[in-house]
Amino acid sequence: MEKRTTPEGQSYWNNNGAYQEEHDRLWEELVPASGSAPTIHGELIRAVGRLFYEFCNNGNCNAIEVETGRCSHCGGDGGEYSGYDEDEEEDIYDECDWCDGSGEEEGDTVITPFYASFLDLIEGNVPTAPVQELRDFMEDNSRGYSRYKFDDNEMGIYNALTDSVIHHILTTENSPYSGED
Repeated sequence: MEKRTTPEGQSYWNNNGAYQEEHDRLWEELVPASGSAPTIHGELIRAVGRLFYEFCNNGNCNAIEVETGRCSHCGGDGGEYSGYDEDEEEDIYDECDWCDGSGEEEGDTVITPFYASFLDLIEGNVPTAPVQELRDFMEDNSRGYSRYKFDDNEMGIYNALTDSVIHHILTTENSPYSGED
């Protein structure tokens, strides 16, 4: 079976993905109302559904976290030494321009364990799925929360993952899911 690709301007979120009919049928057949699916195929379709929903509905606010740490410019003090006041007999500190006086700076963006487990499941079972592309997208510090565009490029990453998973499900034998993949 030749793999289909969702064209630009279409998406599973808009109910017009390349495998939309198959996706909807498989979801209905394989994904329980709550909890993990009993089969690998059910869990795979559930995983892409959760990832797609989290992006489109919540802007990945539950899927990614931005690590914070001590500001490397002020050492976490929130201020930078600017001199000594002879009259007051004390050091003068200006608010750190880098962290705006908070003492913290943003570090790496990381995928939360719950959503990382979905990516791991897909990566371990669908060798052709562009999982690393989605990881890179989710961990990109220039994006996130309020900076997503939800354009064809961003939606295309999720569409490509879903296309790969549905194609895999349609071309492989299903097996029980133990929750350990």
